[in-house]
Amino acid sequence: MSKRKKDDQVLSAFEGYDEGLRLLMEETERRAEESRLSPEERKKLAQMRKREEEKKRKEKARAMAREKNRVTTYLPTNLRERIERIAEKENVSMSQVITFFLFEAVERYDKGEIGFWGFKHPSESPRYNWILVHPQDVERTEKIESRKSKKSW
Repeated sequence: MSKRKKDDQVLSAFEGYDEGLRLLMEETERRAEESRLSPEERKKLAQMRKREEEKKRKEKARAMAREKNRVTTYLPTNLRERIERIAEKENVSMSQVITFFLFEAVERYDKGEIGFWGFKHPSESPRYNWILVHPQDVERTEKIESRKSKKSW
């Protein structure tokens, strides 16, 4: 029978425990390894960690700045596929295609060239009075039609 190392016995004793315990053990091991370093090596390691933390902090700040311009929205499958094909054809991102089309549509809306009359349906949501459904949005149109067919008591 082969002899087990001391570390193997410790690790096997903690198998199945949560992630927190594993992280604690790794941190303890890291500190033990660092205690064997020379003062110069420790200083370099601390500087490297400080740079890495600063880099992470800056990236997080950039991500937060971008967050205010991000919108999550539902797109019907057929519309998403059409936008994806356009983006591939033009060799640009889907986001850029959507942004371009939105600017064009808002400009036309402001000029009165397009409107929502006839496309608004009463909403059951306490948040909004209306549901706006484009005639080509088959998925939402089906939902509206199924609501109309429900019998109310």
